[in-house]
Amino acid sequence: MAVRRKSNWYIYFIAFGIALAFAITAIIAFRWYLFPEESRPVDVDMSGNPTDDFRPTSDYNFAVLTMISEGNNEVPELFVLVEYNAVAGRIAFVPLPAGISMPKEGRTLSNVYAAQGGKKTAQAVEDAVGIPINGFINMDKDAFITVLTYFGNMNYDVPKTVIIEKNNEVTTVNAGEQRITADTFYSLIMYADFGEGESYRFNIIGSMLSELINQNFRNADSALLDTYFRAIAENAETDIEDPLYRKHKPALLYTVEYGSSPAEYYIPYGEFGDDGGFVISENSIITIKQKLDLE
Repeated sequence: MAVRRKSNWYIYFIAFGIALAFAITAIIAFRWYLFPEESRPVDVDMSGNPTDDFRPTSDYNFAVLTMISEGNNEVPELFVLVEYNAVAGRIAFVPLPAGISMPKEGRTLSNVYAAQGGKKTAQAVEDAVGIPINGFINMDKDAFITVLTYFGNMNYDVPKTVIIEKNNEVTTVNAGEQRITADTFYSLIMYADFGEGESYRFNIIGSMLSELINQNFRNADSALLDTYFRAIAENAETDIEDPLYRKHKPALLYTVEYGSSPAEYYIPYGEFGDDGGFVISENSIITIKQKLDLE
């Protein structure tokens, strides 16, 4: 007599259930790979360029502490806060005294950099000025000239003839309209003594940086902006990485297309405090914040 075998349907059902559970778990675990989320804004195309619907918001604002030194691994001698207001389409250069008062640090910006590096220096400026800083860039002479060479030369009305002496080399920059190369630019902002004090020198630095942008920003398309960023990333010390640049690139391109002379400068004012450091006036700090739409 034939023996009737028992059905094992429940075993297949259990096996199917286990397999299904594993599949669901895998999908949940790797959903970012299988079904990538749209991380870019809807008004930005796949290349990171703004579409016709793009309108910059304050989310695209940023501030960077730029430091300039003489040689590689040397302590910076010039500190400039660079603020970008995406809504207003404005870039503001704010030269800062190296001896700015920092009660928490008890030392100058140059000393903070020498002891703790660029990131801590940017944090010290953030504490002193009271605005968030997104990163820092420290360029020595070679890096500065390399980056500015990509920007191109500019015309600048030199206020008076300056004789610059450095390393047994003498350079004369005559008063009046001059075609300024990257090398001359560096010499003027780092070595030139106009004989009018630090505030006057800061005005020269601020006006030159502003003219550099205002005379050349119309040339910057998407590819050239990428070139600028690579020149900084490859030649300077910086903590600004590609994702941060990509995030702000659409707004920068919008400013290039629709802006008009976007660069300006502002010289902070104040007085020397009991610690010997330069204390920026509260009203001056308010002005700096307003330029970044923080007030």
